[in-house]
Amino acid sequence: MTALRRAGIVFLAAFAAVLAQTSTSRISGSVLDSTGAVVPNATVVLLNEATGITEKQQTTDAGLYSFPSLPVGTYTVRVEAAGFRTFVRPGIVLQVNTPAVVDATLEVGSPAESVVVSAAAELLQTSSATLGNVVEQRAIADLPLNGRNPLTLLMYEPGVTQRSGNLVTVNGARSTANNVTIDGIEANESTYSNPTNNIFRLNPDNVQEFKVTTANPTAEEGRNSGANISIATRSGTNEFHGSLFEFFRNTALNAQEFYANAQGQKKPVVQLNQYGFEVGGPIRKNRTFFFTSWQGQKVNFADPIDKAFGESVDLYTPTALSGIFRYWVADPQNPLVIKGQRVLPGRPAGSAAPSGEHSGAARAPGCAGGRQVASGRHRRHRTT
Repeated sequence: MTALRRAGIVFLAAFAAVLAQTSTSRISGSVLDSTGAVVPNATVVLLNEATGITEKQQTTDAGLYSFPSLPVGTYTVRVEAAGFRTFVRPGIVLQVNTPAVVDATLEVGSPAESVVVSAAAELLQTSSATLGNVVEQRAIADLPLNGRNPLTLLMYEPGVTQRSGNLVTVNGARSTANNVTIDGIEANESTYSNPTNNIFRLNPDNVQEFKVTTANPTAEEGRNSGANISIATRSGTNEFHGSLFEFFRNTALNAQEFYANAQGQKKPVVQLNQYGFEVGGPIRKNRTFFFTSWQGQKVNFADPIDKAFGESVDLYTPTALSGIFRYWVADPQNPLVIKGQRVLPGRPAGSAAPSGEHSGAARAPGCAGGRQVASGRHRRHRTT
């Protein structure tokens, strides 16, 4: 029984790690001495600068190390080995689903002495041929977003095209060939797959960053031929932080269209309020953290009915709704003749029309007669 429990725990841990692969990243590298020879059994310590969490491992016989499934953030790599000075590389910015390679070159000396690499060449992506871009939290929070949907920034990525009907295609792939994951969990709408739908109502305050892969995805994310969007949500740190917000639009602040103003029309009703908060911090420093956010909104728009429904809407008269449709008023003095058949006014109920004649009133459900086309309608919508 104990063996089964252990096997189950290992399976769940492995399953969770697989799910999280698209929202985390990896730091790996090699440890060499000044002559280029590998340094086995060197101690590599990885520090998350925001949370204070550390991880430690030894290099292999080939002088290699790797820290998989790391949350996005800024890290410091520290390498120690007997007979060498300590190597320290701070400020390593790790982005979602974008592994970083940090190689360390050790100098002969006392381990009490440290060599801090404060300026180095830009880290290049050498572990895969993936093409894509990471949208960072600063861009998500600072760029103007109509509706506060961070996934609309997807439209600004190379190769992404938005077509009519709000369809999103990437490099010519089908509009349904996109895949969205949130912290490694699938977040696609089955009925209408659109990466900007934001079905879980993410907002700029609870998204750390997201990566848009447009070509050559890795095995962890390569499910679809279009865009693969890997979203990483925010986490608490060793410092408490929080904010309150409200964004609004109002009719009183909007300008009127020139021609509508010339015709004396009133400005359309536009009332939008989005409000909420976010707060995070440590439960136990360097150990456990919390983060939560909430957003509500109230919407009151007045749209033309054809805009709200995408086409004109037919409103039937009470007579038409009862099933009686009048196409025209027949003139008995000058009857209409269609293919030899004369069309005369409607006869009393129960009387039959002479051969070759048709009544001008008809009862046919589904016909288009007797309708009126509506030009406008007031629509209210409220969500929380």
